[in-house]
Amino acid sequence: MQKKTFTFKLSDEGYYELLKYMPYFRKVHFFGNIGVFVISTVLFLYYNHAFQESASPSSPVMFEFILQVMFPALLAFGLSLVVHFLLYLYFRFRINAFLKKSARRLKEKYQQAFDEEYMIVFDQDQNAFLLGNRQHRIGQNLKVVSTSKHLLFYDGDGKSQTKFYIPKDGDRVHQENVAYIKDYLMKTSGVQYEEKGKRLP
Repeated sequence: MQKKTFTFKLSDEGYYELLKYMPYFRKVHFFGNIGVFVISTVLFLYYNHAFQESASPSSPVMFEFILQVMFPALLAFGLSLVVHFLLYLYFRFRINAFLKKSARRLKEKYQQAFDEEYMIVFDQDQNAFLLGNRQHRIGQNLKVVSTSKHLLFYDGDGKSQTKFYIPKDGDRVHQENVAYIKDYLMKTSGVQYEEKGKRLP
């Protein structure tokens, strides 16, 4: 029976990355960026129209044409770009604040249940991860994201999907087990494995 045991302390950073790379929140982030872009585009069109309306009648002289037509357009573009940047920063700030707060809550929740150390067992015979009384079989819905510090696991779809993580740092045995799991998952058909957000062929 081939088993690999991972024992580690839970951390805010681990849960933060777990939530950050969660497919559901990545979709939220993607559509949020689209929303910011659409708002900026609408503002550009509005400001451009307003500045063009306020400009004096067109002139046959090219220099005056540039001043009357191109300058208002550039001014509108500049204003919409500033608004886009500010909205983007605000959106990023709100998302990061929410993820950090949620990560802290998850850590506190599982710390109370498992004291200081958390244990995950990989049973190759069952082709499953064992987390306490829960068992998560490796199947078509398993998605794994490998960052510089953690292996992140997602099973299922939507906001309520099953998720857990394994830190890469640890003693020699722990690191060997992590390397074994990475190699095993990369070779397992049906598992979606990504290395720092880049899908492997």
